Amino acid sequence: MTKTQKAFDENVKRLNKSKKSTSTKITITQSRKKDLFPYMGMYKMPYRFEPMPEIADRLNLAWFDEHYGDERMMEHIKKHKLKSHQYKAYVNYWWLKSKKEQEKS
Repeated sequence: MTKTQKAFDENVKRLNKSKKSTSTKITITQSRKKDLFPYMGMYKMPYRFEPMPEIADRLNLAWFDEHYGDERMMEHIKKHKLKSHQYKAYVNYWWLKSKKEQEKS
């Protein structure tokens, strides 16, 4: 077998190995609990990122604003390469409801 054929076969084997699948889907849960969102006054922060205990020493509780907050939260999760069991992401249900009502008008 030639070197190129051997290298090709090794590359095919490496590519065909089944990798452990990890969930990359980011789920943001709607929450009706107003106490989770203390920053809904003048500056609205309807997105909440909550690290689970295993990563709480590395990341803090965070809120994201109404302007592209969902995108910023997703970037934050991707930046730290978090898996779905390492955090909880919430959006304020009441803010979403009022936003949808404003769009209808």
